[in-house]
Amino acid sequence: MTEHPSLDSYFSEKTRQHVKDLVTYFETSTDDQERRTAYLNGVEPYSRLAAVLVLLFERDGVLRVLMTMRGKNLKTHGGQSSLPGGKMDVEDNRDVVATAYREAHEEVSLPRTCAHIHTLGTLDLQPFHHLVVAPVVALLTDNSVLDELVPHKGEVDHIFSHPLEAFLNPSLAADLETLVPRGSDYWPYESRYHHHKDHVIKELGGTTYRLHAFQTSASPITGFTADIMIRVAEIAYQREAEYERYAVDQIRSSQAWVEAFEQRLLKS
Repeated sequence: MTEHPSLDSYFSEKTRQHVKDLVTYFETSTDDQERRTAYLNGVEPYSRLAAVLVLLFERDGVLRVLMTMRGKNLKTHGGQSSLPGGKMDVEDNRDVVATAYREAHEEVSLPRTCAHIHTLGTLDLQPFHHLVVAPVVALLTDNSVLDELVPHKGEVDHIFSHPLEAFLNPSLAADLETLVPRGSDYWPYESRYHHHKDHVIKELGGTTYRLHAFQTSASPITGFTADIMIRVAEIAYQREAEYERYAVDQIRSSQAWVEAFEQRLLKS
């Protein structure tokens, strides 16, 4: 992907400051990103590494994120919403950015090399089953690229997007698109727009994890995908969510979560 000397001219006045805050965050967190890279280089085998792509773009003055709905017949997490991504392959040479773009190309035909896609950097690592997942954040500056996307048959049933700010104020989504109805298979909750449930993880000393779910135009955005998007929205909009983000005794450091899961794997 390309360098990004200045992205201001590609976005409306409404979203320009939010884009600037994202760019500044990644430009000033290079030490953290280097530490994550060093940590990932120590994870063995490489097949325990994975990456997802957080591709942000503006439409009608609103920053949005590209999402997929996984194939309903997949053995794991079929029918669920997710960011494009997957496990690292040997061809990625232990580069999680390469993993994210390769997987996005395979899943939705996103070009692996494109002058309109600007990589910003990586976010805090996330544990997911036996994997260590690196979120890769990028900006798209030409929406015509989206017109060429094609879901990979059997792996992706649907490509959609969701407003970024709605991860902080979930009700905003209802003003911008048609959400699936309450009581449907894709939103079985009584609450509107947002739902959470606390899970006690005995293997980690009984700590609690709060699982968030967001109502969308497709299946809910939930779990670690929701966690990633909440963090991206916090950076872009420079504020916290309008709901209780964490359970009382929840581990709040993503790196601490990863290390705790690593220790759990070593003991298993």
